[in-house]
Amino acid sequence: MLSYLEAGKGTPVVLIHGNFACKEWWRGLLEDPPQGARLLAPDLPGFGESPAPEGFTPSIPGYALALRAFLEEVGAEEAVLVGHSLGGAVAMEAAGERTRGLVLLNSAPPSGLLTPEAYYPVLESYRQDRKALEVALEAMAPTFRPPWFGELVDCAQRMHPAHYQGNARALSLWRAGRAYGGPVLVLYGTLDPLISRAMAEETAAFFPRGRLLVLEGVGHSLNLEDPPRLRAILEAFLKEVEA
Repeated sequence: MLSYLEAGKGTPVVLIHGNFACKEWWRGLLEDPPQGARLLAPDLPGFGESPAPEGFTPSIPGYALALRAFLEEVGAEEAVLVGHSLGGAVAMEAAGERTRGLVLLNSAPPSGLLTPEAYYPVLESYRQDRKALEVALEAMAPTFRPPWFGELVDCAQRMHPAHYQGNARALSLWRAGRAYGGPVLVLYGTLDPLISRAMAEETAAFFPRGRLLVLEGVGHSLNLEDPPRLRAILEAFLKEVEA
């Protein structure tokens, strides 16, 4: 069973964090849930308080399998899946016939996300270099960082050792094999240094019912930078799904 946080009542909405992250990245939204939403924010295997299984190797299909098991355990098979960054790839992979909808927040695109080979030693160095890790995470939330941001850095540094390079490898290898047919909302913050607008457009175009919402004045992490804005977007999406 994955460790998770929960808030609110109503339609299940599962919040899937990205790389170098954990369930606490959704704390601002959990403190003020969208109306009519039962928020569930799990730690993926090897992140936060969810241990990795023996012989663990990071992969998007592996994370999706763990997420689907979690949905069954908490009775949320018909959830709306909200994926941030790497979590967007996990949401795409995990979505099934019972999924109510997808919200992909500055997500890795369905064609995968390539990390240049020269950058892998830098990723590995974050295991010992907390300050460098903090600077890297700050770039992912350029417009605002919550008072508990230091806790997020600590959480990132406690990841399973295989995550430091393995998650980037996993995203480089992964390709979305099928397009979920339900409603899909792709959110893109224009100040994002990691995901380009072209990637966001590719993601929206991949889905039969995909659409792109471009957000000015925000970077890679709307869940940290402006939780009230994300709350309003999710409330509107839930009304669309339920209609």
